[in-house]
Amino acid sequence: MQVLTIDVGGTKALFKLQLAEHTEQYKIPTGEGFKIEELNNQIAALERDYDLQDYQLAIAVPGLVQNNRLVSCKSVPGLNGLSLDTVKTQGTLEFICNDIDAGMQATCDTKYACELLVMCGTGIGMSIAFNGQVFTGATGVAGELGHCRVMTESGEFSLEQLASGDSVRSRHIATADELYRAGSYLGMGLAWAVNLLNPNRVWLAGRMMSNAPYYQGCLDSLKQMALSTPLVGMQVNRVEDMETLVCRGLAVMLARDYPRS
Repeated sequence: MQVLTIDVGGTKALFKLQLAEHTEQYKIPTGEGFKIEELNNQIAALERDYDLQDYQLAIAVPGLVQNNRLVSCKSVPGLNGLSLDTVKTQGTLEFICNDIDAGMQATCDTKYACELLVMCGTGIGMSIAFNGQVFTGATGVAGELGHCRVMTESGEFSLEQLASGDSVRSRHIATADELYRAGSYLGMGLAWAVNLLNPNRVWLAGRMMSNAPYYQGCLDSLKQMALSTPLVGMQVNRVEDMETLVCRGLAVMLARDYPRS
């Protein structure tokens, strides 16, 4: 069975195509000007190149997804309104979901009462899983860690403004001390989540986590600000294969919820 999973991010999109005997991967740039038409053009090109017809497709996007429709996306606004009806394909588009919730499907385990996946790339987001089931809240917005507010000596700001990859780039943050400080702000917000949810495992993912000072700042701040009780026995893991995390989660969802013989 041929399967295409697509992880659309703020700066690039990863297309992972599972064929009968091997896997192909492609990356293309995205950004604010990336639109639904361009996504459809890329899907059509892959269908022509690999003669794809009766295949399964799943798409993950950053932002709020409700009923297989992208309602709001700050990093790739040209995709707002993406839905099962607006995607053109020769295969079967099974679902559209939030990228971090998809990534959680590749890491969570039913034996753990609670797990958190924090992703820091262009923006900041979090997914929550209870006993292996992703929790999205009443309207699908659970885990919006990036919108938590932090008080600094310069005033009150959201974590997106202080610690996201977009913020680091726009403010030209480059020194180790500055990156450590940015990571420490994320650790502050994460400490609140740890105190509230008492997770067994915390997963850290996204390209900012590959930056050593940023990552260390996040860990140090988390350990300093979280209560000692939830920290005892809690595992903090960095996702090693970050690039394919979301596509791997999409594949898990397809195999589990949309099986084909």
